[in-house]
Amino acid sequence: MRLKRTEGHHVKIIEHRALRGPNRYSRYQAIFMLLDIGAYEQQPSDTLDGFTDRLITLIPTLQSHGCSVGGPGGFIQRLRRGTWIGHIAEHVALELQCLAGMEVGFGKTYDTDGDGIYKVVYRYRVESAGLKAGEAAVALVDALAQNQPFDIDSVIAELKDLRESDLLGPSTNSIVEEAKLRGIPAIRLNTDSHVQLGYGCKQRHVQATMTDRTSAIGVEIADEKFRTKELLSRAGIPTPDGRVAISLVEATQIANDLGYPVAVKPEVGNHGRGISARVSDDSELETAFASAFAICTNVIVEKTMTGFDFRVLVIDGNLVAAARREPAHIVGNGTSTVQQLIDQVNADPRRGIGHERVLTAITIDDMSQRLLAFQDRTLDGALAAGEKLYLKSTANLSTGGTACDVTDNVHQDVRLMCERVARIIGMDCIGIDIVAPGLDQPLPHGSAGIVEVNAAPGFRMHLAPTEGQARDVAKPFVDMLFPPALDMNVPIIAVTGTNGKTTTAKLIAHTLKYSGHMVGFAGTTGVAIDGVEIVAGDYSGPEGSNIVLREPTIDHAVLEIARGGIIRRGLGFDSCDVGVFLNVDEDHIGVDGVEDLEELSLVKATVIEVVKETGVSVLNADDPIVAGLANRAGGRVIYFSLQPKNEIIKQHLGMGGTAVVLQEGNIVIHSPEPTIHVSSVLDAPITMSGAATFNIANVLAGVAALHGLGLPVDMIRNGISTFHPSASQNPGRMNLIDFVTFKVIVDYGHNTPAVKAMGRVLPHLTKGQKIVVAHGTGTRVDAQIQAFGAALSDVYDKIILADADPRGRTPSETSELVRSGALDNGFAASAVEIVNDPDKALARAFEIVRPGDLIVVQVNEVEPMLQAVMAHFARIAGPAKILKALP
Repeated sequence: MRLKRTEGHHVKIIEHRALRGPNRYSRYQAIFMLLDIGAYEQQPSDTLDGFTDRLITLIPTLQSHGCSVGGPGGFIQRLRRGTWIGHIAEHVALELQCLAGMEVGFGKTYDTDGDGIYKVVYRYRVESAGLKAGEAAVALVDALAQNQPFDIDSVIAELKDLRESDLLGPSTNSIVEEAKLRGIPAIRLNTDSHVQLGYGCKQRHVQATMTDRTSAIGVEIADEKFRTKELLSRAGIPTPDGRVAISLVEATQIANDLGYPVAVKPEVGNHGRGISARVSDDSELETAFASAFAICTNVIVEKTMTGFDFRVLVIDGNLVAAARREPAHIVGNGTSTVQQLIDQVNADPRRGIGHERVLTAITIDDMSQRLLAFQDRTLDGALAAGEKLYLKSTANLSTGGTACDVTDNVHQDVRLMCERVARIIGMDCIGIDIVAPGLDQPLPHGSAGIVEVNAAPGFRMHLAPTEGQARDVAKPFVDMLFPPALDMNVPIIAVTGTNGKTTTAKLIAHTLKYSGHMVGFAGTTGVAIDGVEIVAGDYSGPEGSNIVLREPTIDHAVLEIARGGIIRRGLGFDSCDVGVFLNVDEDHIGVDGVEDLEELSLVKATVIEVVKETGVSVLNADDPIVAGLANRAGGRVIYFSLQPKNEIIKQHLGMGGTAVVLQEGNIVIHSPEPTIHVSSVLDAPITMSGAATFNIANVLAGVAALHGLGLPVDMIRNGISTFHPSASQNPGRMNLIDFVTFKVIVDYGHNTPAVKAMGRVLPHLTKGQKIVVAHGTGTRVDAQIQAFGAALSDVYDKIILADADPRGRTPSETSELVRSGALDNGFAASAVEIVNDPDKALARAFEIVRPGDLIVVQVNEVEPMLQAVMAHFARIAGPAKILKALP
């Protein structure tokens, strides 16, 4: 399909979307842009005066891009030699993300048949930021090409804001990455930190560092600081003396009873909000109380402990890390102001905004202003040489604090105490805050102790401490969720192809179900769990896959994968255990940027490209295009074929491979192991006693997939012998209904190859005339719709055309194209009718049918059409006979 080019210099984004899973261009998530570069098609970069120099001046880090030349500086060479705006926008979109703290490298630009129309694909880490980077890249390149200014700083600032808003935090991200290293997939369930790890019945959930088995009571206890103190104190664990106040008067009385300095904190709170340490008099207490009271009306006033601030991390009952923390601070040099010293600290390349780097930049907030006021300091005042000034009351890394790992120095008594605390509070992952001179000796009662516990402790200070050894605390966390000795895999079987996807996928799902498995299915008929439909509609895209993979009851997932979902959003999973590629034919050519059969085959090949190394790719040896993609297939290849003497099969078996073939009317598995005779095709009901050769191929593919999974042959045999072409088991796929004097087939066959395949079956079913109620699909190009009409004219004696969904075309336009294809093929005009209402078209077929005839109803929406067919049967045969007629 050729796209018309716009005039002028402005670049236009025609399409812009995120591919959230493996796709035609990459195994990773990527942004897709379809660009119209307009007049720039005639102006590559070397013809734009000063463009390259302006671009390098604005983004000097582009000099590190290698591009196709290879090595740093390669992209700059391409710019000076001459390259097009689309390619330049790709590199800029990548670099803008890198400058905003999201390192990405993959990008590719493709030309199309359209004049000045380019496909641009580039990787992203945060979807919102990736999309914004593409928009900004196009605007930036367009502006520089016209020698106009561009504010890159504001763009980078916006990208950083999007990153902080939408990127997983460092703790959750470390858990996700550790899981992925083990082949455990992750699904983000909201825009925050709720993540599903694993699929189906093997899934576990985390939210930050809390798990689906974290004790709710434990979280409540940890959230109530005074309750925590009471529990620990009763267990003989040192905690600071203190009480709860609900008024400033009470707080003052408590502080005077305990003796200054005291710590003041809200009883319920987190992230250090409202906490003031080392409050030294009544005046400071008033300010500190107000800060805590704003967070929680119950305020704890407790004796200040002596020593350093430590954080101990206990996971699954074991101490795994400990760090000494220090609040954000500056050290004077005798001349620089407080603000200048803060700027000098923030200039450290290890500091950044939010979580972008190991350390967080120091900002001046209400807590900082209060501390400065306590010490009669201002931002404009100088700090004496060597003087340390704390700018936060708490040592959180997120407020600019630092951490030093001390894990190896923890005394055995302290280790035991912390592991007891985790059990007393009842937490599977807990952060314990201790103030003490050190952790290398038992804590002295009265002057040191546990001041707080945390139900969702951050991992960053342990993963990347400012000083000392980094601790891979995500590993024991994931070990706790997924014990290494257990098999946590939920097999995914993904089926793609032009025709037969639904039937093959449902056959596989049916066989697994009747082998004792809980199966989730998603496809063009909807989503079913254990054979029960939970959602109706076309779910052959990533959303259907996600519904199934999120389902906590299933132990196997069978997913029908259509090309549209791959093109528009990518796959809904990163890898699969079995990938089945049935066939490929000229359907949907010219749609969604797919211009030829090769491109279509590569889109569908995504399914076999993501098969695990330990998995199986099932390929059709009778389809030369599919068989030719074997080098792209992951895992072990199993071929299937209707021809036992197929040369590809012979070569494959000669190399020790496995193949499932039709041999003398039997389904046979050949491999280095002894030959397995599965069954006769006559025992597979969907083959219609062997007449439906396309369903024989589907059975062979299903057997290959099930054998690749390791299912015993008796279970495979049982599955294929009990799977019928019925409205209940496989709705809309060759559902044969006997009206006594004539027959009706309800079938989804919606393209030329499907019509031709049906044409090979019908002579075995009737000697009478063959009538079809059909419709074209308006989203296809005109030539394909006309070819569909020609195919109908080769098979049927009468054609009734309905147009249930024009899909953007004018009413009757699609039907007229189908009709013209039939007439151009020599079909009689009197034998073609256009009745665009589907119900009326079906009624018309029943008006003209005669004894011995056969009606084929091509369905778009299965359930309404099946109901209409059975309603007509009830009218002519009576309700008592309906059950006998149902397939």
